Amino acid sequence: MVITSAIRRSAWLAAASTATIVIATPAFAQDADPVAAMQEEEAEAGDAIVVTGIRASQQASIDIKRNSVAVVDSIVAEDLGKLPDQNVAESLQRIPGVTIERNRGEGRFVTVRGFGPKFNAVTVNGRTLATDNNGREFSFDVLPSEIISGADVYKSPQANLNGSSIGATVDVKTLHPLDQSDDLTVMASANGMWSEIRDTWNPEVSGVASWKNTSGTFGLALSGVYAEQKNRNDEFTIRAGHVKRSSTDSYYNAGGVAGARIGPDVEPFTNVSMPSNLSPFFFERDLKRWAVNGSAQMRPDDTMTITIDALHAKAQFLEQQIGLAYDFSGGTLVEQVVEDGEAVYQRYEGGFVDQIIQYDDRDVTTDQLGLNFDWAPTDTFRVRLDGSYSKAERRGKENNLFTTIRRKNIDHWFDRRSGSPIYDYGFTSPNYSNAATNSQGITAHYYIWGGGSNIDDEIMEYKADAEWNPGFGPLTFSGGLFKNNRTKTITADEMPFGQQCAYCGSDRVLPESLFSPTNRDFFSSYDGNILKDWVYYSPQEVVAQVDAFAAADGRAFDPAVPSASASSEVDEDVWGGYLMADWETQLGSMDLAVNLGLRYENTDYTSTGASRTVLSAAPNGQGQNIIVLSDIIPVGFRGKYDDWLPSLNVKLGVTNDLVLRFAASKVMTRPTLSDLSPRQSIQTNPGNETIRRGNPDLDPFRANQVEVGAEWYFASNSLLSAAAFYKDIKSFVTLVTTPEVVDEVTFQVTVPDNGEGATVKGFEIGYRQSFEDWLPAPFDGLGVQTSFNYTDSNAEYTNQVAGVNFGLEGLSKYSYSLVGYYEKYGFQARLAYTYRDNFLQVASGRNGEPEYFDAYGQLDASLSYDIFENLTVYADVINLNNEKEFIYSVSEDRTKEYRQTGRRVSTGLRVRF
Repeated sequence: MVITSAIRRSAWLAAASTATIVIATPAFAQDADPVAAMQEEEAEAGDAIVVTGIRASQQASIDIKRNSVAVVDSIVAEDLGKLPDQNVAESLQRIPGVTIERNRGEGRFVTVRGFGPKFNAVTVNGRTLATDNNGREFSFDVLPSEIISGADVYKSPQANLNGSSIGATVDVKTLHPLDQSDDLTVMASANGMWSEIRDTWNPEVSGVASWKNTSGTFGLALSGVYAEQKNRNDEFTIRAGHVKRSSTDSYYNAGGVAGARIGPDVEPFTNVSMPSNLSPFFFERDLKRWAVNGSAQMRPDDTMTITIDALHAKAQFLEQQIGLAYDFSGGTLVEQVVEDGEAVYQRYEGGFVDQIIQYDDRDVTTDQLGLNFDWAPTDTFRVRLDGSYSKAERRGKENNLFTTIRRKNIDHWFDRRSGSPIYDYGFTSPNYSNAATNSQGITAHYYIWGGGSNIDDEIMEYKADAEWNPGFGPLTFSGGLFKNNRTKTITADEMPFGQQCAYCGSDRVLPESLFSPTNRDFFSSYDGNILKDWVYYSPQEVVAQVDAFAAADGRAFDPAVPSASASSEVDEDVWGGYLMADWETQLGSMDLAVNLGLRYENTDYTSTGASRTVLSAAPNGQGQNIIVLSDIIPVGFRGKYDDWLPSLNVKLGVTNDLVLRFAASKVMTRPTLSDLSPRQSIQTNPGNETIRRGNPDLDPFRANQVEVGAEWYFASNSLLSAAAFYKDIKSFVTLVTTPEVVDEVTFQVTVPDNGEGATVKGFEIGYRQSFEDWLPAPFDGLGVQTSFNYTDSNAEYTNQVAGVNFGLEGLSKYSYSLVGYYEKYGFQARLAYTYRDNFLQVASGRNGEPEYFDAYGQLDASLSYDIFENLTVYADVINLNNEKEFIYSVSEDRTKEYRQTGRRVSTGLRVRF
């Protein structure tokens, strides 16, 4: 789908704003896409696709799977602007082999057959969509479900498929007007969502309109949504992870990091693991999200269709974290209980406790513009051209603010022996009562104004494809050329080292009038021995007071400044082509379909940035390390490689109801862009000193894979399917952490590196059935959709810091989904439970240790009733069972994060004309 390279980005934007005659079909970025093929066949027969209701949506997704030669599973909107769930990722997890990774209550990333988000390609109408993440991983939280008509998950590649990868290609569909049955369709909805912990109602409005002329030669479609959300999570965290310490460490010496000492009643100890800090937090997020998607189509005759698609989405995430932070680097350790090498209880006297308020602004804009030309001058020859431009921007770093205040001469403790992920904890002061909420004795300590990263991701894609049937029966040859360019730019700021810690001695007491209790009731239903509240303050007012101290002391504080070593640019060019053949024949009385292809991809990339090293590091005795860095040194790297990727898909229709499948292919996933970046980050907090940097000299992930499957379409709207797969990964990128001693400080340095391969194997089972022909009324409205997935791997890599082995990130051994629904008499009800086993989230976390996301099971419910033919009232409940998110380090008794996200209830009206 090449459009001449002379077309520039400005021309694309001008075309979008001035074009008055445009045309559209499903973009040939998915030329052999079974959905597009089915749409085209039905449109040519005069029967456009009509999908309304749960059963109709189920039947449409079953038909897509049945008609495809490749292994594909789909979700289809139940009506215009209505996916089964409020989030695209939440709907995808109902598909066999698909699980999602949640972030504070919302599905954000997709994992397919054990391979996490960096192994899966996400496209919109077959075109790669830019993302505001540091790497290639696509965040579904920026894409509202109301503008989506469905999504296809390709588990086996075809040579013409854009974005083939080791995991899967997830192709998200938007609305096209010439695919609709009615000449004019309008849908609008409005609802309010109640967030349980924040106790707020949040508005959302959306609308979809599709129009085409009576002759079906021209059409326009527009969908849009605006939503506000105010949510709160209560989070108990060990932010910097667990560390191993010995009584002989400088950490506990009078001249060490903060003058921390060991009391006479504490026995000497060696390599005892203990939390490096303890941080209960209120996490509050204010989200404003709106998006619009438009499509214009023209079909002047039966041979030609032209499409313009435009997508614009904007989301602003304002996050506030209000919490405590013990870091145990001051005072005297007077009591300690050690069990199996773990400190399960500690008490300190004369230490300090910090309190933190952090503001983060993530302002994301995502755009995509695509043009598709589809021309079939004869019944045996077809040409498709496609070009697209996509850009994602993340802004807001200049608004970020991190502030810390400190209480001194504090007695504090923690106790892990309850077995709860929330450790018991508390602190007192000999000078005042109710220390956590008392405004006395609070001192200035540390702040960072600004900081963080702005991100720009730009993608240009061009593709040209041709199909030819030479007249040898149902045999079609396809070929194409493509060229893609992607540029990911990260621009980071940071405060100069030392400046943000000008008052780390905490010798300036802040006015009591700045502080008041939060009155938020931390983990309100939990009855453990914990603090339920602490103080709140305006970070801006505290910063103003610290600036006043600085002016009186002859000091100056500046906002964060550009950081060359934390910034980078990765520019990637990919070009190539493919040849493919599709053949349909009879094997005895059985229908046989074969798809055979070969794809060539040439990758050429550059990675540029800057580097610096730590020249010296020493504790200052006030809870911080003082470090000296080298001058900035520009760095650059160029890499180049090519791949030949064969693929084979075979579908055998044993009977009209029984289908067997076989697929084999060689696949490749490029290293995520954040790993290729030379940018680095340096953390200097005592006890968790780390350095992280990328590695531009990485090989791609390469694998051979094979699968077999069987599908039994035993009744209308019913399917029983099973598939087994095996993937032999030849090359793999893994994180390597090694210690680096600089003077008196040991840094844990983490770098991605080329590692050994591994194998992944598993199976998945899916079962769907509508009981409309099986049960008497009124029970014939019942239906069920279930899936079960098993995935295993022999991957075994060693984490040198923790001294443990770990496997593949994102791989859950078991997962399943259970959905029951009822649809009759204008009434719809659905109950959905999804479970995912624990999985490795990060191979090397904050302190270099592996971090795992614990098993998670969530129950959702929805209910709707058609008051009139065109008016529906509905209600949805998310996380009905109030499941918690639990992340641990190495083992379940070592909490990293434990989050309560609460329930969310939506209710509203939907109108359709």
